[in-house]
Amino acid sequence: MRVPPYNRDPGWQRFFTGVVIGGIIGWLIFMLMYGITLEENLSALKKYKDEVKSYKDRIHILTEDNDKLKEEKDQLKIEDFNISIINHEKYMLNSFSRSSIVARITEDLNHLVSKDIASIKDNKELLIKVIENKSYSLDDKKYYFEVDFLYVDTTIEIDLLIVKME
Repeated sequence: MRVPPYNRDPGWQRFFTGVVIGGIIGWLIFMLMYGITLEENLSALKKYKDEVKSYKDRIHILTEDNDKLKEEKDQLKIEDFNISIINHEKYMLNSFSRSSIVARITEDLNHLVSKDIASIKDNKELLIKVIENKSYSLDDKKYYFEVDFLYVDTTIEIDLLIVKME
């Protein structure tokens, strides 16, 4: 058996030439599309890497700032007091009576102004005991308090409950 001579028939020559040229054009189109897609992916990857790097730098800066703020906060001083009596309605205290009792408690705590916040936070229980173990007199009545809430920052916030009245 012999292979037919396709090289003499112009129809077959055009077919094989078309197949070869089509393959080359298809390969070129494939390479062009692959190159464009690869370039887009690489540019997106570079953009994301730059974003990650900027975020890491920002995190580093923020953690340094946070550490500095923690150090400064430990060196902050007490500036003021915010004292409130929660259950004043039960004992029928008017605003004048409340303000005078709060003023007396503030007078007792005035020695804490300009002290370090860190030392006050360490001795929070002592501060609570100072308030709870003292009676405050007003109009021939003695009021005893219990600390309900205590928050220490540059302003000490204290919420008090009247425990008993004599």
